[in-house]
Amino acid sequence: MTNVILLKNASIPTDPYHTKFTNSPSSTTTYIPHFIPLLTHTHHPSKESTIEYLSSTEFVFDTPIFIITSQRAVEMFRECLEELDIDIRSQILKKIGYTVGPATARILSQVGFNDVRGGENAGNGSKLAEIVMNDVDSNEKKKIVFLTGEIRRDIIPKKLIGCGYDLSERVIYKTNEREDVKENFLETKKRASNGGWIVFFSPQGTGSIVEELKHDQTSWKIASIGPTTEEYLESNGLKPNVIAKKPDPDSLYEEIINYVSINNNN
Repeated sequence: MTNVILLKNASIPTDPYHTKFTNSPSSTTTYIPHFIPLLTHTHHPSKESTIEYLSSTEFVFDTPIFIITSQRAVEMFRECLEELDIDIRSQILKKIGYTVGPATARILSQVGFNDVRGGENAGNGSKLAEIVMNDVDSNEKKKIVFLTGEIRRDIIPKKLIGCGYDLSERVIYKTNEREDVKENFLETKKRASNGGWIVFFSPQGTGSIVEELKHDQTSWKIASIGPTTEEYLESNGLKPNVIAKKPDPDSLYEEIINYVSINNNN
């Protein structure tokens, strides 16, 4: 049995990484996932204000396209949509939604959006912006809103606004680092004493864990979900053993399986 410590909040109701590592018959190894919540997410500035915006004429009728790139933003969006009048919600579900990664695309489809673009074909914001530009003529001046968090990169707004698109941003959630990260990490490591994998999904909230690993890596291998997190780890003296080619469970799992296979045969 191999432990996999996933440095992320587990998605609700099911987490695709937990599903992948516990239900993959192709592997002879049994993986045991452990989640270390790093962050807390709350509506911003409030759930009521987001519901008010989603009910407005500006959003319902004047904005045919929305962009949403983080899973937390999608979850906050879904919570608000569930409280809307059914007629308003049915209008909103007609919109085109652009998103990054298969997990966020899957949630939007489950909510009821029929035209979800990007998803697994967009591994990052830059790629998603290119997809939008291929689909939408900037001369049409269609309103686009980027539903995002308080802390976000500005790649998408820079690209689209710079090319003449009518894009506005709407912050719908904020993120805070938890105070019990190191305590939970040490307790999990103690329980999973035979080692395994530690998976980094983002630099945010991992400072205390990085410092701990600098002094005690021992039987643990490190995996990074992508190049940005890889750069962060290396700049802090930690070299990942594997880097997922895409930010999704299948790619992460495949890289770990390949690494184990190669090293077991050497």
